[in-house]
Amino acid sequence: MKDLTRRLLDQQFTARKVRFGETQYYQPVQQQKAYLAASEQAAFLKEVNHIPVTSQMGERIGIGSSRPLASRTNTEIKDRSTRDPSSLASDLYKCEQTNFDSHISYRTLDSWAHAGNFQEAYALNLLAQKARDRLMIGWNGLTADEETDLTANPLLQDVNIGWLEKTRLHEPKRILGYDSDGEATTDTYQLGVNGVYGSLDALAFDLITNLLDAWHQASDDLVVMVGREIWTSHGLSLLANSTLPTERVALQTWFAAQTVAGLPCIMPPFMPARAVVITSYKNLSIYYQLETMRRVVLDNAKRDRIEEYHSQNEAYVIEDYGKFAAIRPEAVLLPDGQGGWQ
Repeated sequence: MKDLTRRLLDQQFTARKVRFGETQYYQPVQQQKAYLAASEQAAFLKEVNHIPVTSQMGERIGIGSSRPLASRTNTEIKDRSTRDPSSLASDLYKCEQTNFDSHISYRTLDSWAHAGNFQEAYALNLLAQKARDRLMIGWNGLTADEETDLTANPLLQDVNIGWLEKTRLHEPKRILGYDSDGEATTDTYQLGVNGVYGSLDALAFDLITNLLDAWHQASDDLVVMVGREIWTSHGLSLLANSTLPTERVALQTWFAAQTVAGLPCIMPPFMPARAVVITSYKNLSIYYQLETMRRVVLDNAKRDRIEEYHSQNEAYVIEDYGKFAAIRPEAVLLPDGQGGWQ
């Protein structure tokens, strides 16, 4: 390692010891700042809830959920009673330890050392990857295995249970394509002209009408979230039929406002390619347990590299299943371009 690189690293290590001490345990306020700094690196993560909790296990908080309050009581017969707008059925969360361990070689550090902001650039790179990891887990997480395998699970399916899987496990009736026990059915749903759903709008209307609780169906914060293949197929179908006046209007609306069924439509990063989810941003949460963030940086001369061991306990939560509707991605069939479906 070059002398300049060594001096910069020594300055960085000294600053960390002053801030965190030898143990480098984050205090709650420091942890919140560090956690939110990573969330700021992804536009979608900025919109969902990030909830600090003190217990590793507990009941979900219910932030962002709401239920009707209006009522009337004959007080000649009984007392008026209050209603909790966020009162939900019992649903436990469990914050699982998640490691964000990394290393960087002396050789790479030397190549960056002459850049005046190399420490900031490296830190931002790590923050951005942590944000991407949380998005992968949120949309693709299936299990929280004791030993994870990135080769077998390239989208971090084994790191934690994400939003879609959490819904399948607890309220499968909210996802088209599963039975009441959360088992995948053999049903398939053709999405496109002459299909079961002639358009993405038709599918969205069906999910809203039949899977969302009645009091959420007209919520003004609902968003249609779709995977890459759904997004592309919808745009292509509008383009192919743009000779019709109604389709030209639909195409203009799509490219100008990107709306489906009158709702904003977005394509979140790392969402399954054929997923369609209707919910609100604030119905999706990541809970992180306070006083569990630990960070240790080691100068490992035996491997010619700097190693960072960083961990925190996290859980992915749906605040109100009644405000979540989806279709099983594997059950969606799209036009194959030859008159069939694939």
